[in-house]
Amino acid sequence: AIKVLSKRQKVFAGVCADTDVWGLYLGAKCCYAVLHYEEGQLTGREAELFAPSGLEDEAEILSALLLQYYGGKSALPREVYLSAEIEDQEVLEQLLTEQAGHKVALRVPQRGDRAQVLALAAANAREEAERQTTSQERIDKTLELLGKLLGLPEAPEWMESYDISNTGSQDIVASMVVFHGSRPAKDRYRRFRIKEVEGHPDDYRSMEEVLTRRLTHYMEKDKKFMPLPDVMLIDGGQQHAKVALRVAERFGLAIPIFGMVKDDRHRTRALVHPDGREIGIQSIPAVFALIGQIQEETHRFAIEYHRQLQAGHVKTSVLDKIPGVGEKRRQQLLKHFKTVKAIKGASLEQLREVVPKNTAQAVYDYFQGGES
Repeated sequence: AIKVLSKRQKVFAGVCADTDVWGLYLGAKCCYAVLHYEEGQLTGREAELFAPSGLEDEAEILSALLLQYYGGKSALPREVYLSAEIEDQEVLEQLLTEQAGHKVALRVPQRGDRAQVLALAAANAREEAERQTTSQERIDKTLELLGKLLGLPEAPEWMESYDISNTGSQDIVASMVVFHGSRPAKDRYRRFRIKEVEGHPDDYRSMEEVLTRRLTHYMEKDKKFMPLPDVMLIDGGQQHAKVALRVAERFGLAIPIFGMVKDDRHRTRALVHPDGREIGIQSIPAVFALIGQIQEETHRFAIEYHRQLQAGHVKTSVLDKIPGVGEKRRQQLLKHFKTVKAIKGASLEQLREVVPKNTAQAVYDYFQGGES
């Protein structure tokens, strides 16, 4: 068996010395695969779904893909195996040859070992298309099951999730995380610093403020807060969901809203209606995993913002002790130097480039005078 494999490798080394082999699959999803061979060994593989853009002929599709794939590349193979002869093949060969600085040949193998590696590339393209199709089907099924559990008319496409983060009464913040299907849509994430709750933390009032601000933006046609989600998920139990529903009704909006109830391991074990009815999700692993992912991402985003604000207080507390450094000068210094450590290590000349001479002198004297 080893001798046969060794002999086979030598054969491929002769036919695939420096070669790209293209495979194409045209089905419900279209995919191309490129196998990179050097001295008969497979050194790389790329496979990607693509939109055919109305082209139906395999040769036309190959021609368009080749131009897109190799355009701008200087390191090109000496041979490219294709499953169909393309129009103006000689012209494209000449273009690629000039681009690479060496001869690039486009071939359409019909038999033998070259045809075998071509069939292998086609199989790679088909398998990748089927794999991704299967993955999307699983996602669609999960969302469909979630929609049925929640009593929605159809599977939710857009979901928003909210969480409150605080340590005591200082820097109470909220996160708004958005999922498009099963994937986070990070360009739609928003975060809020609670303004109306003072003295002690109050999750219910904080949630009411956040959703009031979010829906006010929507009513004012703020594009950053449009469209409304198909469902809102609130980190907390029934009372959190009731607060959210009350805010939505105040705006005259009918949004399905559910609380995320956690177990003793801080995982969402169920969803709850504002009226207290719980919906178990643990018996459906795919839905359980998706809701868990949303809850964890929402919590992470809130904690991250809260820590940033806390770090800001730490950074400014030292600067607050320096006579003559007010809010404006402090912000100028932090904006320029980024950290207190960098400010401490700055020379007097560097400080004077950012703030007035007297402020620069005060900062320099404070740090260089041995103050801790």
